Amino acid sequence: MINKLQSKNPFFKNVSTLALGTIVSQFILFASSPLLSRLFTPSNFGVLSIFTSVGSMAAIITTGRYELTIGLPEKDEDGANLTTLVIFLSGIVSAFYLFFIFFIKYIGINSLENAQLINSSAAYLIPIFTFLAGIYSAFQYWNQRKKNYRLIAWSNAAQVLGATLFNIIFGLIGFKAFGLIWGALIGLFCACIALLFTFYNSGYFKKISFSEFKLNARRYIAFPKYMIISDFSVTTSQQIVPIIFSIIFNVSIVGFFSMANRMLRIPSIVLTSSIGNVFRNEAIDTIRKSGNCQHLYLSTLKKLVILSVPIYMVIFIAAPRLFEIFFGKNWVQAGDFAQIICIMLVFDFIAFPLNGLFYVLNKQKTYMSLQFLNGIMGIVIIFLANIFFGGPFYSILFFALNSVVFSLLSIYMTYNFSKHTYII
Repeated sequence: MINKLQSKNPFFKNVSTLALGTIVSQFILFASSPLLSRLFTPSNFGVLSIFTSVGSMAAIITTGRYELTIGLPEKDEDGANLTTLVIFLSGIVSAFYLFFIFFIKYIGINSLENAQLINSSAAYLIPIFTFLAGIYSAFQYWNQRKKNYRLIAWSNAAQVLGATLFNIIFGLIGFKAFGLIWGALIGLFCACIALLFTFYNSGYFKKISFSEFKLNARRYIAFPKYMIISDFSVTTSQQIVPIIFSIIFNVSIVGFFSMANRMLRIPSIVLTSSIGNVFRNEAIDTIRKSGNCQHLYLSTLKKLVILSVPIYMVIFIAAPRLFEIFFGKNWVQAGDFAQIICIMLVFDFIAFPLNGLFYVLNKQKTYMSLQFLNGIMGIVIIFLANIFFGGPFYSILFFALNSVVFSLLSIYMTYNFSKHTYII
């Protein structure tokens, strides 16, 4: 049945190809979690969450968001130049991060209370993470341009498999303090290596010129001008909770939240990233042919609603008991957090793939304003909820409700965009 659908529907074929690799990777993550939750403590997971939060936010600035432009030029040579630009920027900016970390540790910021990441040598691993993340992002978007969806899928699986294997090894040998961080870096490195050889062997690497390099950088200057702030705001709104919780509460609370968020985002990661990547490419082709993509938009929106509501309704009902059985009694509080996170993720599941229209239609400035406001409101609400109600439960609840409001607003805006006629 799947083969028949794939032959008749290219959109379904591409989504299912991407989803297959993601399903494999997330199954590995899901299956290994009961073991990892017993090898590592909530505090260990909390430190990993803080590390990836800081690294993810820093990675947004690292690339200048030029990776989003790789699929836009008509010529593959221009796409290859933009891919190389992203790698070059990642190296330069990551080197600056390393210098900055040396500086803040030298002047004594490492003495800050609860600043466990800054206090440790793991802080020096953040530039490595941002550099690898920049390379990986560049190659991902290059292969999306070339519609090498199978390669993308298996690179995702290689990343998670490498990270999981080394996490288990580090846990068994007792390297628990930063074993999860090193595992994440090794997994990211494995994925980059697989994609690097494919890009190099494509032949376009030899066609890169410095003049075209600069020309394309200037041509798409709107992306670093607007999308850095916009996407930094998006990432901040998603990643700021572990950092704030480490300041307001403790690292164990961060660990509970990160485990709940990690497990509940599996359906979203499996499906929305695949749908979003294909939707963005199909939207570009559809708009070039007919000027708008309203039919494609509504079709994708319907699929997302049908998928999201049943999935997160079941999780909402069963989460507390499942977390206790699956991860052990030490993780009961993570199940309570999971019920709240479900409220946010059901709407994020729908909105995230459709937000690709902001990029396709050059609406970066609008998206920047929307997500900047979302990020600021999210941070303020977390602090206010803690002040007036106390405890992490209400902080997460009001943060989730704020996210729902902005997800609905972005859906409304992208739908209106899909109806109008554009030339790209």
